[in-house]
Amino acid sequence: MIDRPNAPTVSTRTSRSSGGRGGNAATTAIFVVALIFFFLPWIAAAVFGFTRPGEGITAAPLLESLQNPKALPAIRDTLLLTLASTLLMLALLVPTNIFLNLRAPQLAKVAEMLSVLPLVISAVALVSGVSQFYRAVAPAFINSLWSLVPLYVILSMPLCYRAIDAGVKALDLRTLFAASSSLGAGTWTTLLRVVLPNLRVAMLSAALLSVAMCLAEYAMASLLLHYTFPVFLVEVSNNNPRGIAALSFITVIITWLLLVAISAMSRADRATDTATDKVRKN
Repeated sequence: MIDRPNAPTVSTRTSRSSGGRGGNAATTAIFVVALIFFFLPWIAAAVFGFTRPGEGITAAPLLESLQNPKALPAIRDTLLLTLASTLLMLALLVPTNIFLNLRAPQLAKVAEMLSVLPLVISAVALVSGVSQFYRAVAPAFINSLWSLVPLYVILSMPLCYRAIDAGVKALDLRTLFAASSSLGAGTWTTLLRVVLPNLRVAMLSAALLSVAMCLAEYAMASLLLHYTFPVFLVEVSNNNPRGIAALSFITVIITWLLLVAISAMSRADRATDTATDKVRKN
């Protein structure tokens, strides 16, 4: 005789369904709390920044902060620093990640460990060391706005390195280079026409992280006496807190829009890859 498993009783089914409902309720509650935690401060900042007692909803505080003669130069310099830092970060980390994962996988682990050092070294210590280096090697460079670019690249390295590294490890680099070489393509052709297009989403994600860091970095610019957008926000917040709240809210919205664009591009790439695989199978 073969023993057959007993059919689930009514009480068993009831306990399972109640357990499932309890799990769904807990998940929903956590999600709602997370939404409140993340969005309520920004909603409060928007209400505070775009309203004024006796006037209701108005953009006057924002316009007043932008009419400050220091506002546009600070925004311009910060955008230039952001562009330069992002390009330098990509120029350094993308080839480094590709080389380490392709030629020196053991060193890739060491590089990944070293990339977290900016998280444990304080901004004051980093600025102090870099200032001594600049004074010894290029004394005039420390007074230049561009002296912040290497520091911004260092600060963004922990997050940007992992964003690019995840994209590189998702590719079979050896197979790509071998297949491209068998078709007559050189190393640079493979890199520019095969590898980099497949790293587009990873590079955009790293660029977004770099942009967010550059738009928010205050300590280093203040210590080196450079007037950037975050320094402007802190200085003007004493006289026009509503305008600064509105500016901060707009900055966050721009960052979120960039994130949504990158997510949409990533989904489009996955959909394209899925459609290509179906065509190949047929």
